[in-house]
Amino acid sequence: MRGDLDAFPEPLAVLDTTLRLREANGAWRDAFGEAAVLAPQAEEAARAVLGGAQSRMEIDAAAGDGASPHRWTFLRCARSGGEPLVFVHARAQGRREEELAEEVELLRSFIDLAPNLMFIKDRRSRYILANSALASCYGMTPEQVVHASQHELSSSADEAAGFANVDRQVIDTRQPAVIEEKETRPNGEVHWYETVKKPIARRSGEVQVACFSVDVTERQRAQEALQSSARELQTMAAAARREADEKSALAAELDRRLAVIQAQHRQIMALSAPILEVADGIVGVPLIGAMDEERTAMLTERLLDVIATRQVRSVVLDLSALEAMDTRTADRLVSIVRAISLLGARAAITGIQPAAAQTMTSLGIDLSSIVTTRTPKDAIRLFSIKS
Repeated sequence: MRGDLDAFPEPLAVLDTTLRLREANGAWRDAFGEAAVLAPQAEEAARAVLGGAQSRMEIDAAAGDGASPHRWTFLRCARSGGEPLVFVHARAQGRREEELAEEVELLRSFIDLAPNLMFIKDRRSRYILANSALASCYGMTPEQVVHASQHELSSSADEAAGFANVDRQVIDTRQPAVIEEKETRPNGEVHWYETVKKPIARRSGEVQVACFSVDVTERQRAQEALQSSARELQTMAAAARREADEKSALAAELDRRLAVIQAQHRQIMALSAPILEVADGIVGVPLIGAMDEERTAMLTERLLDVIATRQVRSVVLDLSALEAMDTRTADRLVSIVRAISLLGARAAITGIQPAAAQTMTSLGIDLSSIVTTRTPKDAIRLFSIKS
């Protein structure tokens, strides 16, 4: 066993129930010799562990008169035969303080590396611990922040009061909390944090709150920008719907007006080529103005309908008021005459003016197959004789 104990750099020994030294490593012998030199309080602790009152105890005591203080650790164990033994570990107090200082410095370096805010506050919202990230928010060092209250550091009294209220709630309920909070920094910048707050109990019994805050300002700004864009899109959509409704109403009004115009156009075209019943079974059609394609189609449709419904036998087409005569106009007249013939009625063209006759002759328009008379009266008389 001694070889195993010698592997430890600090004094380590094994004592029996009489507190006699059974085993000791080299560090123990160098420090205390070959005897178990325990102060009275250390002996008391060793006996308590051997007696089973506690399985482990730690005390601070000197190794003897005038010796430097040590931290003594007693740990109960037993050999295979059942005899209880106690392991004793001694650590020089000065070395422990150095190690504690080193551990504190290591912890300080570690939390200062964190980009997030790490801090501990008491019930009065005073800082007990703060890392560099939190101190930089106020343009201070961690040492300057410690012992300062939240009200002394915050730019907004309302924000400080809100932080303090949550701190007290966590301390009173002993329940952790995860919150999102806003803070206005001394330079006027507004930052948002997602903070975890957890109660911690100190040896003195005091409960404090440990906090870990992540800066979520960019996320918050992105959310606000997204919400702003959504509101803007809703406004634009509402405006677009209103515009669409207005355009739809305008389109409906334009359609209504166009229908009126078209109806009026049809009426005008019908008036420009009225179909008049001039004798029994004979209708006359005075052509006024120009004979374009649309007018020709409408006249043909109306005329054929009249022939079919009124049992018309003869049609007199009067060209006295026709504005001009050209090849297209002549072709359209011929097509009207042919349509009339297909329904079994006769057609005659009257009132061809001299200028129109010359134009037709020069254009080579042949109306020899169509009955022509000088006046509508002549055509009516002719049809009356033949009927």
